[in-house]
Amino acid sequence: MIVDTIVYWVFRLIILLGRPFPPAVGYFFARIIADICYFFFFGKRRALKAAMARVLDTDDEKAISLAARSSFRNFGKYVIDFIHFLDSTPEEVRRRIVFDDFERINAIMAEKRGVIVITLHYGNWDMGAAGLAAYGYPVNVVAETFPYKAMNALVQGSRRHLGMKVTPMERVGPSVIRALRKVEILALLIDVPEPGGTVRVNFFGVPTEVPVGPARIALRSGAYVMPAILLRVKGKEEMLRPIVDFDLTFEKSGDEEEDVRRLTQAIMSSLERLIRLDPTQWFIFHDMWNRNQKAARAETALASRS
Repeated sequence: MIVDTIVYWVFRLIILLGRPFPPAVGYFFARIIADICYFFFFGKRRALKAAMARVLDTDDEKAISLAARSSFRNFGKYVIDFIHFLDSTPEEVRRRIVFDDFERINAIMAEKRGVIVITLHYGNWDMGAAGLAAYGYPVNVVAETFPYKAMNALVQGSRRHLGMKVTPMERVGPSVIRALRKVEILALLIDVPEPGGTVRVNFFGVPTEVPVGPARIALRSGAYVMPAILLRVKGKEEMLRPIVDFDLTFEKSGDEEEDVRRLTQAIMSSLERLIRLDPTQWFIFHDMWNRNQKAARAETALASRS
C-alpha cells in the first residue's frame, strides 16, 4: 500500500509538471527518465529482453538490449500522452490519429454486428479506443483495476473523459454481450491474465497461455473480430496510425472449446505479424512464455507426488 501511494503521488506530480508543456517536450524528458528506469527496474527489463529476443529471433545481446531500451523509451512517450488525456478534446484526438479506412468499419457495423477490437499493450492502446469514440462510435473497454483506489479512479476517469465506457475486468459478464448485440464496439487486451481462464496457443513459435475471454465473447455474441495496434509514427511521434486486420478468418469445428482455441490462435497469429512492424512499441513487462512453463513444471511436480 505504501508503494502504491508513493507511485500515485509521484504520478500526480508528473501530471502537474508535465501538462503545461507540449508532448514533444515531454517526450524529451521521458527518454531520460526511461533510461533511468531501464537501469533500476531489473525484473521488467529482464522480461522485456526475453520478449525482444523471442520477437527478433536472436541471441545477439546488443540487439536485444537496444530493442528493450527503445521499448522503455516508447513507454515513456505513452506516459506523456496519458498525462494529457484529461486535457484532450475529440478534435485533438482526431488530429493525432492517421486513419482512412472508416468505410470498412461502417460496412461491418451496417451488417448489425458488434465489433471486438483485440489489441495489446502496444503503441498507445488507450488512444485507439479514444479515437473511435472521438469519431462517434460507441466504445466499451474492459480495463484492469488498479489495487490503489485513487490511481484506479485517475486512470479510469481519464478513459471515460475520452468517451469510453469502462467495464472493470473482474466484472465482465452479460453487459459486454449486450453491448455487442446493440452493435457497439468492445476493445480488449489479450497480453495480460484475466479472470475466466486461459487457452494454450503458439506465439512467436512457442506455446503460451493467453486469456480465453476474447474468443469466447466473440463466439457467443457473433461479433466481428479485428486484431489491431496503434502504431506511433516514426519521425512524427505525436501521430498515431491504427493498423487493423480486417481479414481475420478461422474455421469452426462445431466444438465450442476447440473453436475458442482456433479463434484465439488466429488472433495471436495476426497480432504476431503486427508486433513485427515495430517490436519496440510492445510494452510486455511480464514473461509471457516462461511464466507458463514454470506453472506447467509445478503442476507436473505436484502430480508426480500424488
